[in-house]
Amino acid sequence: GASSSLTTTENFRVDGRERSQYRPMELETNVVAHAFGSSRLRLANTDVLVAVKIETDVPSVDQPDEGKIEFFVDCSANATPDFEGRGGEELATEIANSLTSAYRSTKAFNLSKLCILKGRKCWKLYVDILVS
Repeated sequence: GASSSLTTTENFRVDGRERSQYRPMELETNVVAHAFGSSRLRLANTDVLVAVKIETDVPSVDQPDEGKIEFFVDCSANATPDFEGRGGEELATEIANSLTSAYRSTKAFNLSKLCILKGRKCWKLYVDILVS
């Protein structure tokens, strides 16, 4: 309808790409030397840096046969004015909470793979994400 900026007869997006074209992206791995794993994704004007650190921990009483994963997200105010002040903090919290919920599902990630010794020792993953 008239509300759409892209009708079926038009083959171009507002930014000049054809409908079937993706935005160019660049992906690098092992970009943070002191992390167990890391990657950087650049897509349009957004840069996302992810680093994972691992240590041993004691499993929770509720999940004695599962490891742990924690997400820390920082939305840099340099990325967009929307990230200044509370806007960036709120988005970072929302992203971290969404990732935590998603990774609690065994369909996404089986936390029992992080169990070393049931009820005694597990791996704990710290996933740091910087959006700028």
